[in-house]
Amino acid sequence: MTTITFVRNQAGKIVHFIAEGHTAFAEAGSDIVCAAVSALTLAAINGLTDVVGISVGYEVRDGYAECVLPDSLGSQEAYGAQVLLETLWVSLCDLAAQHSAFLSIQEQEV
Repeated sequence: MTTITFVRNQAGKIVHFIAEGHTAFAEAGSDIVCAAVSALTLAAINGLTDVVGISVGYEVRDGYAECVLPDSLGSQEAYGAQVLLETLWVSLCDLAAQHSAFLSIQEQEV
């Protein structure tokens, strides 16, 4: 199972996410749920770094993706980051609703 944890600050803004594990929906190379999770999380990281222009902390490796926003952002960067991260959250929640045996979404507050 893949577990995705979204960390929100006290204002409710997403500041960090971690996706870990393999969904085991199908064999490696044929797992469309795992591929969807990978595509969505990598698109969010690429959007944050290459489109919004934020220097995020991130790590991506087999079965693991993590992204942390810096503590201070300008208002435009903060807005762009939240649009991307809330879109990621909504998309992954929709995917989890269809494949709940393979994907779990969690939220934490810091």
